[in-house]
Amino acid sequence: MRSLQLKFSLLVVGLLVVACVGLAWMATEHERRALEDGVEKQARALATHVARVADEPLLALVGADSGGATAELTLGKLIRQVGAEKGLVEGRILGPDGRVWASLQPEEVGEHRRRLAAGIEPEQTHVDRKASLLRVTAPVTYGDVEVGEAQIGFDLDQLVTPVVRESQRQLSLLAVAVVVLGVVCGVVFVALLVGPLRRLRAGVERMAEGDFTARVPPTSQDEVGELTRAFNEMGESLQQKERIQSAFGRYVSPYVLDQLLETDGDQLSGSEREVTILFADIRRFTRLSEGMKARDVVALLNEVFQLATDRILAHDGTIDKFIGDSVMAYFGAPVPRADHAQRAVAAAIDIERAMADRRPDPARDGQTPVSIGIGIHTGVVVVGTIGSDQRTNFTAIGDAVNVAHRLEKLARPGEILVSEAVQRRVRDAFKLRFEGERQLSGRLEPVHVYSVDFSPAAHGMESAESAAAGP
Repeated sequence: MRSLQLKFSLLVVGLLVVACVGLAWMATEHERRALEDGVEKQARALATHVARVADEPLLALVGADSGGATAELTLGKLIRQVGAEKGLVEGRILGPDGRVWASLQPEEVGEHRRRLAAGIEPEQTHVDRKASLLRVTAPVTYGDVEVGEAQIGFDLDQLVTPVVRESQRQLSLLAVAVVVLGVVCGVVFVALLVGPLRRLRAGVERMAEGDFTARVPPTSQDEVGELTRAFNEMGESLQQKERIQSAFGRYVSPYVLDQLLETDGDQLSGSEREVTILFADIRRFTRLSEGMKARDVVALLNEVFQLATDRILAHDGTIDKFIGDSVMAYFGAPVPRADHAQRAVAAAIDIERAMADRRPDPARDGQTPVSIGIGIHTGVVVVGTIGSDQRTNFTAIGDAVNVAHRLEKLARPGEILVSEAVQRRVRDAFKLRFEGERQLSGRLEPVHVYSVDFSPAAHGMESAESAAAGP
């Protein structure tokens, strides 16, 4: 950011210097031309005045055989009066033959000079400039007869240059003040600009370190403010995805997690939808864990839950919770699935087969034999984030959950029981057997119960998986 301040300050200084120099040059040149025009007007007026006053004395000198002392004195006095003008360095009166009759430089009297106003109309002037000398010549006429000319010369360096230099000095001081003011304003502006950018950089660094709660308050309505708001929106999006990933990364399949991350979070709010609930419980676990060390009991539960979790996630199910020695899962949420019932039954079959595969010979491999009973029901529940500000869970709430739980309680070891709602959706994909009507706790009407007829052999897994396969 310091380089931005330096670059911007140098840019401001450069622009101001160029602008000030350019404006100062234009101003001084304009003033110089105006002063020179004023001096020229003054010289024209003075030359015309001398020509008018010198006509009779000059005529007397030109027509006299022995010269006219009085006329010559008159012309000398006239030239001396004119010489009192500031900046006037030349003043002479010439006869028709170019003879100098009067001059500010006495040594010029009697010399011959080249006439500059020959042929010029009366009352007209001739202007000639060499370096800093501005010479104006006016013809001296008497009636219609030209009897000579008056030459007046001003030194522009004496009249114009000091004024221009003083203006340049004042403009230089003003330019320095403008540059200093511009630099101060530029530094302040860059500081105001760099401040939000520094806060944005700090926010990006925090976000790069994994802190998606980083926010930067907008301080303006310009492009920097829009950039700040875009950064905050990005942080909210990343934080939302982090919450989804944190909440569901271990409970849903990678496909479902990717679908959730691509949504805007609406699927996480509580809403009614039809899902299939699955409960799986380890049978006779209390007796099974008698005599086992607590560490071995935990290891056994982790192993069984790992097998069940892998099969549920493989069919895009969602792990709701682990309750003691049982697991609850549902299919069709948070990402809707039209074949959620088939996926639930296929996952249940895979779980039972996995349990059968791990208990071939306990005496040989030291594994504790485990049997699981599973209950499945399809119904409408409320699925979404439920809880408080301190703790929340994404879960399913409704009567369908209770029905699935009651079916799981009725299931024998290694048995999968499903409700009639499930049977209607999967009867074309799986072989089911009607087990009769059962009165479930908490329900007035009996429920038609079906068991899933499946082969525990490993080679039968492909049919169940293919039956549950969906888009």
